[in-house]
Amino acid sequence: MPQGDLNTMSYAILGILAARDWSAYEVAEQIGRGMSEIVPRADRQRYNAPKKLVERGLVTARTEPTGTKRSRTIYSITPEGRAAITEWMATETKASTMEFEGLLRVCVADLGSVDDLRNTLRTIRAQAEMKRQVFVANARLIKTPGAGSFPGRQHVLAMSAKFMVGHFTHIISWVDWMLTEVEDWPDTVTPVETHADRIQAILDGIIEEYGDSGPAQE
Repeated sequence: MPQGDLNTMSYAILGILAARDWSAYEVAEQIGRGMSEIVPRADRQRYNAPKKLVERGLVTARTEPTGTKRSRTIYSITPEGRAAITEWMATETKASTMEFEGLLRVCVADLGSVDDLRNTLRTIRAQAEMKRQVFVANARLIKTPGAGSFPGRQHVLAMSAKFMVGHFTHIISWVDWMLTEVEDWPDTVTPVETHADRIQAILDGIIEEYGDSGPAQE
């Protein structure tokens, strides 16, 4: 049955539940282990999204006692849910997107001070290092065959971890490069003229290395 109106977060949860049943807390915990870096806004939706899948008949929910006066909700994927994610896997993937406030601040850095820019860059670096370590820790967790929450996915999770570690390593390298580039900037406005030759060299380098990879986009 077509499920074209499901968002990426819904499929992420179906993918989690396809491995085994999870409690509501466990589903949220799995999303917090790096998935929020892959699925935009996943962290904000992780508690409500499973309920919507229940309404669609793709997931069931049952209540279990926890040994105290409290209980917990356990989610299970239904045959319809498995069919939905299997069908989705055969469709063409959407292009990647990115939400990166730090880079936006760099894009409009001329509206702030050069100290603001440098502080933003240092913060970006620290955040990238912290997030990189999340995926390094995940790699360490799943290194032993049969270990981790998804032992049957060790092979594909290893490939994903390689990408994410490389992604944050690239951010760190870019920040280090940019901090060197702006080291002698007196402000964030005049370098468009005082450093015009250097800016042109950077742009020429981008065009020379990647100019044949696709059409230009403004």
